[in-house]
Amino acid sequence: MRRNYFILNRISSVDDDRFAILLVFFIGCIVRLLPELFAYPNPIGYDVVNYYIPITTNYANHWPQISSEFPLYVSILHSVHVITGINAYLVVVGLAIAIFGFFTVSIFLIARKMLKTDIKFALFITVFVIFQMAVLRTTWDLHRDVLAISMMLCVFVLINKGSERRRIRELDWKSVFLAMVMCALIVTTARIIGSLFVISLIIYSTINRTKFAILCAIIAFSFFATELYVSYYNSDARILGSLASNNSQVDHSSYNPKNLMYLFIVVDGLLIPTGVLGFNKMPNSTLLKIPLLTSGTASFSWLFLPSEESLVADRWIILLGILLSIFAAYGLYDLGLKLKIRAINQIPNLPNRVARRLPVTLVAVVLGVFIMMGISYEIVSNGQSPYTLWYGLAQTYVGHFVPSSMQFNSVQASDTNKLTSVVAWINKNTPQKSVILGEKHWRGFMEMYLQDHRTFYFSENLTLLKYKLVRQQPNVPLYFIHYTGEIGKSANIYTNNLFSVDRIN
Repeated sequence: MRRNYFILNRISSVDDDRFAILLVFFIGCIVRLLPELFAYPNPIGYDVVNYYIPITTNYANHWPQISSEFPLYVSILHSVHVITGINAYLVVVGLAIAIFGFFTVSIFLIARKMLKTDIKFALFITVFVIFQMAVLRTTWDLHRDVLAISMMLCVFVLINKGSERRRIRELDWKSVFLAMVMCALIVTTARIIGSLFVISLIIYSTINRTKFAILCAIIAFSFFATELYVSYYNSDARILGSLASNNSQVDHSSYNPKNLMYLFIVVDGLLIPTGVLGFNKMPNSTLLKIPLLTSGTASFSWLFLPSEESLVADRWIILLGILLSIFAAYGLYDLGLKLKIRAINQIPNLPNRVARRLPVTLVAVVLGVFIMMGISYEIVSNGQSPYTLWYGLAQTYVGHFVPSSMQFNSVQASDTNKLTSVVAWINKNTPQKSVILGEKHWRGFMEMYLQDHRTFYFSENLTLLKYKLVRQQPNVPLYFIHYTGEIGKSANIYTNNLFSVDRIN
């Protein structure tokens, strides 16, 4: 009889977990779909318009570049595009939404399986994390990073589960196989996440010498080293002036200690108080603490090498915010429980119901504030973003690293039609094989929409580029696209109020 009762309870628990997983996946998809709906039919995300969509569409033309930049994710996008026949924009957006749903599930599994929280606690941690600016900024255009982080967290859950079976000397070989596959996928999907994952596994397997962890570390390191070698070998074949991914929107002058410090404060500052509490209180969290400390250390590389952009301190600061938010959520919830106990024990005249509700209300208010800021970051237009509380305050300093709103790609999402209308005018009113000059941020739109062998050139120094092209190709029709009002109108031949086209003689 007892055995039957245990089995029924076990089945009920499994069913609850499955329902919760479906629920958080649905919540994640809705959260990620929201900014897309507000921007539709225009895409959001810098790399979306300058990397993912153009390369998904013209995969073969960009293979020399793709092969040197961890090609797994864009290869998946292209395959889905070819197999289904769905246009590249919908493929990129659809996969981004599904991946964010997967990320949401991975956070839930971390809370439920690794930290051993109950379902309500796990749901709280999950919702808290997915509305953080670091998370939303990453899903804005670094889609393959979100995929790699999601798989990394799932592997951590599997390794933790395997470590618990060390004494029994029995391993779930299905879990081992799944972990090994994901180890290979993680390190071949995103360079920064792959490096963090390899470092974390090596350190963890040194501390906790389980066969499962050591095996995962070996697999991850082997595939990562191979991918680095292949990328380096193919790097010589990259096309100069072609599309560039990940962080290419950062202006060189913006990478300085002052701006990076502001970025750290904006992205991570609100999470530090409860994050420290969570770091001290969170159980079974060694596998999470190692990447947290690693990314935290890399976030301050600018203290020693302030101008070394290759260290991408801005990317590490954002990654730190994702990991720190898990600890901050745990710390906030733990703080609420402590306040509840203190209220009951130290205020004898306080009604029991009030004592219990007060801390819960405090935690709910904090969660509500983060949700409100997250939603405003998703849907408020870029021009109104300074009013989105915390995130818009330091935009002067952090604007080159994070958008002040997700309603942005190379331009404000609402202005995308004006840029594409300029391209349409050029296609109709300029000779074939014309050369068009403009900002590098518009190169994705130009590749997607320019027709009849027209070529787009961009440079950090457009004045010098114009001079060289006039001298080297005097007979080629040359045009210059720019924001209206930035340059005199003497050679202007078209304007739509936001953008203008000049003929260069």
